[in-house]
Amino acid sequence: MSHSRASTTPPPRIQALVVSMLPITALSQPMEPPGGAGDLLSEALFLKLGFSFMIGLAVGFALKVAFKIALLMIGVVLIALFALQYHGFIIIDWAGIEPHYDSIAHGIRTTGAAFLDFAAHNLSSAASFFAGLAIGLKF
Repeated sequence: MSHSRASTTPPPRIQALVVSMLPITALSQPMEPPGGAGDLLSEALFLKLGFSFMIGLAVGFALKVAFKIALLMIGVVLIALFALQYHGFIIIDWAGIEPHYDSIAHGIRTTGAAFLDFAAHNLSSAASFFAGLAIGLKF
């Protein structure tokens, strides 16, 4: 008597045993692929992760949108300035602008560090806030 291994389907008795061991909720609800937006915005997430995480998520998402808008506006202005300079309508002293840029960048760095310090000391869980901030910046 030879047994063929061509069929990979288990016998019906084993299938019934496996199905009986599955939780009922897994059978009654359609499954979403892992890592989808449904996982990130489920009510279980909001209840388990806490207030600090939700604040971090909101701040991270808002910063991401604000950065995109600011970079778009700065890019449009710079393209316009380059075009005006190229066509000879204006002359820009780029070396004179550099110290102003450096002072603005230092001010943004200082303000950002002060905000992160404030968040770390005034929220109940700084780790949850920073995790939410990271996910908000990525989401």
